[in-house]
Amino acid sequence: MAPHLLSFSARARQEQEALKVALANGDGASLKSISERLVHRQGPGALQLLMRKLASNAEALAFWQQQLLPVQQIAAECYEEVKEVVESCPPEPIAEKKIEVARRLRGWLPSWNGPLRQAS
Repeated sequence: MAPHLLSFSARARQEQEALKVALANGDGASLKSISERLVHRQGPGALQLLMRKLASNAEALAFWQQQLLPVQQIAAECYEEVKEVVESCPPEPIAEKKIEVARRLRGWLPSWNGPLRQAS
């Protein structure tokens, strides 16, 4: 039996209801997972609008934002580490690298002794 596919509006209503329940129950894990799916499908702007719409007060909004904040902090820390590594590596001239790759490939290629014969 094929699964029943929901329309975009029905899925949005289900997600909104799930977000309301998670927010009312203080379920940070559900808030985070549903929010991440929403951002993946509709972008961060849609999540911000929904957060303003569903959060009944400033405390609920702050709780919701706090659930999403650690992911952003980790990403920023990783970005800084990668940036430091990239900046510490000296740039390698591209032309020399291309020449070295070409030399290695020539050793693998068979020698060519004239035009190829076509099979008849």
